[in-house]
Amino acid sequence: MEVKPEGCDYFIPLAPSWLIGEKSKVVARWQRVPGSDRLQPDIAVVSDADLKLYKDKQGATVVDSRVIDPFDANRSWSVESLRGPEGLRRWTNEDIVPCAGDVFQERLYCVRWVKTVIHNGKPKEVRRYAAPDAADLAREAQVLALLRERFADWQREGFIPSMPVPESGDETARLYRERGWTHWHHLFTPRQLLTHGLLAEQSFSLARSKAAIVGCLLGLGRMADWNARLSAWMFHAGNEKGNQVFYNQALNCHFNYATRAFSKLGDTFSILSGVSEGNSEVGGSLAQIDARDLRETCDLWITDPPYADAVNYHELGDFFLAWYDKQLNKAFPEWTPDARAELAVRGDGDDFRRSMVEIYKNLARHMPDNGLQMVMFTHQDPAVWADLGMILWAAGLKATAAWTISTETDAVGIKKGNYVQGTVCLVLRKRAANEPGFLDEVYPLVEDEVKRQIASMQALDEGGEPNFNDADYQLAAYAAALKVLTQYGNLDGKDVEHEVFAVRAKGEKSDFQAVIERALGIACDTLIPRGLENAWRDLSLVERYYLRSLDIESRGERRKGMYEELARGFGVTDIKPLLKSDKANGTRVASASALAASVLVAVGADGSGATGQIGTNVGRGRAAAAGPHPFAASPLRHLLFAVRETAANDNSPEPGRQYLRDTFGQGYWGRREGFVNLLEWLAALGNAEGMGEWVADSDAARMLAGRLRNDHA
Repeated sequence: MEVKPEGCDYFIPLAPSWLIGEKSKVVARWQRVPGSDRLQPDIAVVSDADLKLYKDKQGATVVDSRVIDPFDANRSWSVESLRGPEGLRRWTNEDIVPCAGDVFQERLYCVRWVKTVIHNGKPKEVRRYAAPDAADLAREAQVLALLRERFADWQREGFIPSMPVPESGDETARLYRERGWTHWHHLFTPRQLLTHGLLAEQSFSLARSKAAIVGCLLGLGRMADWNARLSAWMFHAGNEKGNQVFYNQALNCHFNYATRAFSKLGDTFSILSGVSEGNSEVGGSLAQIDARDLRETCDLWITDPPYADAVNYHELGDFFLAWYDKQLNKAFPEWTPDARAELAVRGDGDDFRRSMVEIYKNLARHMPDNGLQMVMFTHQDPAVWADLGMILWAAGLKATAAWTISTETDAVGIKKGNYVQGTVCLVLRKRAANEPGFLDEVYPLVEDEVKRQIASMQALDEGGEPNFNDADYQLAAYAAALKVLTQYGNLDGKDVEHEVFAVRAKGEKSDFQAVIERALGIACDTLIPRGLENAWRDLSLVERYYLRSLDIESRGERRKGMYEELARGFGVTDIKPLLKSDKANGTRVASASALAASVLVAVGADGSGATGQIGTNVGRGRAAAAGPHPFAASPLRHLLFAVRETAANDNSPEPGRQYLRDTFGQGYWGRREGFVNLLEWLAALGNAEGMGEWVADSDAARMLAGRLRNDHA
């Protein structure tokens, strides 16, 4: 997309990064064209040094919701102001591309060309990126013309969407506000609509059975999820591709997006091979009704409850229903393409909890005394888990078992060593007795249950699969806490109903939340990085957090949320000084050298941390003032500085050893063995995949460990 702000005589192409491919080292640069208000793209392969600049968003034209002039970084405009006080023009159904007067325009700036060659007897893709030439732009004009010829007929037949976007939803309203899009087909470029429409027209004409129609519908929906104006370009991906629309269950409007060639969409219809008529004699029924009105009895209820509006399923479903609209009733005449938004349980306050309690009470009423409920839950926030626990508690249910099931990583991915992103399946029964519980007795029971749950998962991991990650262990800790809490009819004499619907001040926690957060802390303390068992007990919480963060990074974890949840478990409130990068899916922990002299203060005369002190270290003048962060005066932080000193002196360990002796005085000798243990663990980090920044520091840690091991008074 591009925009021409007031006072600017050229259109500014918009992107938070002009890095096209990290692996291929391809970037886009923009040049002025004399006599034109359109900039010219230059697609180039750059050096490693330039690549790093582009990774750090050199030339970015959208930063923190502001448009930046690519030729004058001091000139910028807020995106909101560009939309104007009246908002954007609303597109009509007939609009396929922006009109001439629209604020946001659209342009093709790069094409990836792919050729298959035979290399060592095997086919291999050879790729190149290029700016579009006149022939490319002529083809895009032809695409638009071909689409216009078919547009009205295709909408009438249901080969492309004609449904309007609901204006009232949280997710759908942003389409109106951020882009002016009013119909679902506006979320797709002309080439995407032409490709999808042609495939829909041909496939539905060949579909002779219900199974074939279902296969076409599912394939079309899957294709729409991977090929839309909402498909962000992933320059960091190994194969550099467009992302799926619902990578985070939201309708994200991007300034820079990708369109797939038809040849790259073929596998979306592979789902056809798994569709069959099935056995029509199998008993069962399907109904879309309010769960509070349910009247049928069942031995087992399986639910996947909403996450307090974390995902607006009732809105997002229309994205797919718009493509199914007129074809759906050919297979299912009794169905209507309606997400039934009015039935959605919404919100996160009192009304939400009451609705959820009513639902689970009704499900409990309509199952026998020996019946079961299975609740699937994946949310990472302990406060949301506390809400869920209290809802189930108030419904008269108790958790009797919890299983972490792999739901986000396929079997092939797991075998390749990818980590599980699991869903916790809570097994629930009716709570027959209402025994009172007391928090001082609950905490030790929770600790035992958390350790038991984690031990059982670690036993599975030792068999080679399923490779649980830290998120899975944290979810298991939450579930373990609920197993204990929901056994009781009340806690410390507090009425169930009162606890669920109590109005709490900002920051005030329920007893459930306090116990669940304690369970997270127990899990964090239990999951000791291999090789640090002997040193762990002597580490402070913030030191443990830093090492655990390094541990999960070395196993490929890059999600920022994981590091934030880990911090919650260790009680660390400020993690930014410890991170080199805090990108959403590119979080990295700062290495010893990356920390340099930041976050470092002097220690006390007895070798203990004097966290109130800010300044240089013991007269050496190396440590810069950085503020009293809890990590600053920790022995581990000083040890990392000693590693940095060693690396900075061509791996001579003497400056590092001397720094530690000067810093800790006589306390050095009591800490020496622990330092060696930590250094040996750090020395192994450089061998882990993706930990290239630790290679030099790991070598330095290895040299320093040997020097300390042989040190004598």
